[in-house]
Amino acid sequence: MNIHTIILGFLMKKSMTGYELKNAFSLSFSFFSGISFGSIYPALKKMEQEGLISMRLEIQESAPNKKVYSITAAGEKAFHSLLKTPLLPERTRNAFLARLFFFSYLDAEDRLEISEQYLRNILEEQERLEAVRPQIEETADPFQKECFLFGVRIFAAYVENVSRTLETLKRISE
Repeated sequence: MNIHTIILGFLMKKSMTGYELKNAFSLSFSFFSGISFGSIYPALKKMEQEGLISMRLEIQESAPNKKVYSITAAGEKAFHSLLKTPLLPERTRNAFLARLFFFSYLDAEDRLEISEQYLRNILEEQERLEAVRPQIEETADPFQKECFLFGVRIFAAYVENVSRTLETLKRISE
């Protein structure tokens, strides 16, 4: 799913500022997508030019003015169309797998160090997921909760697979 579809989805629920969109994205998608925060504002500008969203300036006296974005009828139509598009299996890009393929060019110590660090990084991501679980459970609808749980299961599978790979690497180095 691209950044435009995600933004349209958030705006289906309510109008939001760029800051609110960044926060919603951070809580919902940052764990499962390669889309960066930096792509949100350029996407908003482009989507406004395409007529998918509109922006109104909310004047504030004691703070900077806010740009509040809303979905248009054309945006709603595009969003529904995008959701109904058939899904194809995705090819996952994984830097660890690409390196693993060429591990024969590294010594055993480097292979283990890289793999152990990768596992630590995955475990840190799992901790971040668990930290937001209460907020997800409190605010998300059933489909959003399932999306979150799907992501949790993906990270659990990463931990299992990298742990198994580490066991194999240790056996190979003996």
